[in-house]
Amino acid sequence: MDETFQVFDRILSFAGISIFAKPNWNSKGWLIIQTFNFLLGFLTFIFTSVFVILNLSNLLVCIQGACVWTTGVIMFISLGICLVFKKDFQAFVEEMAFCDRALDIPLVRSVISLPTTTGKLHELKNLVLSSQIRVFKVTKMLLKTYVASVWLCATLYLCGPIYMMTIREDENLRLLAFDMWFPWSLDDFNVYIGSFIFHAYAGYLCCIAYPGLQAMIIFLVCQVIRQLQIITFILTYLDDLVLEVIGTRNERWQVACTSVLSQCIQHYVRTKRFANRLNVICQPFYLALILVAIMLVCVCSVKIAVSPKLALNTIKYYIHEFCFILVVLMFCALGQQVENQCEKLELAVTEKWYIFNRKHKINVLIFNMALSQRMPIFVFGSITLSLPTFTWFIKTGMSFFTLVMSVLEP
Repeated sequence: MDETFQVFDRILSFAGISIFAKPNWNSKGWLIIQTFNFLLGFLTFIFTSVFVILNLSNLLVCIQGACVWTTGVIMFISLGICLVFKKDFQAFVEEMAFCDRALDIPLVRSVISLPTTTGKLHELKNLVLSSQIRVFKVTKMLLKTYVASVWLCATLYLCGPIYMMTIREDENLRLLAFDMWFPWSLDDFNVYIGSFIFHAYAGYLCCIAYPGLQAMIIFLVCQVIRQLQIITFILTYLDDLVLEVIGTRNERWQVACTSVLSQCIQHYVRTKRFANRLNVICQPFYLALILVAIMLVCVCSVKIAVSPKLALNTIKYYIHEFCFILVVLMFCALGQQVENQCEKLELAVTEKWYIFNRKHKINVLIFNMALSQRMPIFVFGSITLSLPTFTWFIKTGMSFFTLVMSVLEP
């Protein structure tokens, strides 16, 4: 687990983001670096936006610039969210990453402390321990893979102009990696070198900024799903778990069942509050990601369609588009998983409801009414992150692609 935190910290620290390094939370030095990178992200957003606006008359050049502009938008928003909501993310990580919130359930805490367990208690113990390890392992692998993919894409962007200048052998040729407008001339070679360094820094900052933020959000949402899975297991096998603890169905068994149900209700309320707080902060990011990804899928597809399919300069657009599609798919799949897990929990609450006393049945009824509202990941109350949303995203991107291609065709 500590290794996963180290991976997150090492990657995010390149952008000055110290969320996973608790000793650096109040460091002014790290805050200065983070603020500097945010300002650089703002400049990148301005330069790419002006480039797109100035080339609206040339649709192909505008489309080429839009591929970079979309990435600049997400980078700027990611850096902004990490800076503005710095303390909130620190609280999220401390609450759901540095601690195992499943241990807040007294039953789980007592089961984990037992040296040996059997039956459903043993399954519960394995679920708690193995699911925690799985979440850490999967998110760490995801972050490394995502950063490597984006790094490859940025490197292809950077190597393209260098390769072109090498084969053309033109000393006056001044090619830059990303399509940006600059308020200065590139005739001076030293100015050109400085501009290229700016491009390289901004490009590799993209490799850190939004993969880091996205992987962190994915990690936190996975922890929410894990809490729901544990509650669902407990309520599904509530009778068996309590019977293994008490030994026989008597008055103590009935009281214990009601007590465990109350523990699960309290833990569900805490989990839902956490998910709601996280969702409020991440809604602008979700909305921007979906809208920008639709545009990027369109412009990258157009660029690929009008370019030589296997050229080195075209491969970067394949990777660029694939990364954004995969990111949207991951978030939509996570949202769908939260919805599915809430549905399973709703069914688990009414499991064997008829064997309990009147007080327990009333608690089940109240809890079931609360669960009917589910825990969807909303984007400003209109869009939910789910697999149907991903389908809509792909269809919309392809519709725009068809529209732009019809304009380009003679």
